[in-house]
Amino acid sequence: MQKYFIPKESLEKRIIDNSDAFHIIKVMRNRIGDQILVSDNDKTYLAEIASLENNKVSFEIIHEEAGINELPVFVTIFQGYPKGDKFEDIIKHSTELGCNEFYGVMMKRSIVKIDEKKKDSRLERFNKICKEASEQSLRYNMSRVTDILPLKKIDFSSYDKKILCYEESAKENEQSNFKSIISTLKKGDRVAILIGPEGGIDPDEVSYLIDKGFIPCGLGPRILRTETASMYALSAISYEMELK
Repeated sequence: MQKYFIPKESLEKRIIDNSDAFHIIKVMRNRIGDQILVSDNDKTYLAEIASLENNKVSFEIIHEEAGINELPVFVTIFQGYPKGDKFEDIIKHSTELGCNEFYGVMMKRSIVKIDEKKKDSRLERFNKICKEASEQSLRYNMSRVTDILPLKKIDFSSYDKKILCYEESAKENEQSNFKSIISTLKKGDRVAILIGPEGGIDPDEVSYLIDKGFIPCGLGPRILRTETASMYALSAISYEMELK
């Protein structure tokens, strides 16, 4: 069953329009009486389509759905800004795995430079990907890309656990820090996971992050690509906290 995150006012009016209505009518080819899930990113409801016309869909709410598919912890991925379309893939797959929030982080070894005039359009594109991935994976809440910022302009003070995915730790065969952190996670904890760009993390940045409370962690004995690290970390957290 397809899910749609819609504005609160659309939920109140029981109307879906714009691209979501197009998707319901033209892509999914839904009919009157078909059921969908709708959410204002606060509550999710099972709904029944009442009418389809002029790229507009009206619906009636059947009942509220219980939220049972979010990670027990709130995870923010601080991703060293990568080149090409890698950030889009990271957002999409990490949303499916339960990440709540993303920051693009401009670091010393980031190859791509962000034009501030184009940042808003990039964030709009990234959050569209978040919405689609959240809907596809039937997330109860929609993930978001909050901003793209230089490393030292980010406030890390609100997090309970801070994981620095560090390739040099893996090279040195450090294998206990990551496991130790995720094994002590408690429901409701806020977890920051920072991953460097393709060129890795500069030693000065490592020292800065350690001062901010991050713990350098190897993610197993192999060196992972920047676009793989978040998926490894999120999968491990899910395994530790959700699979009984």
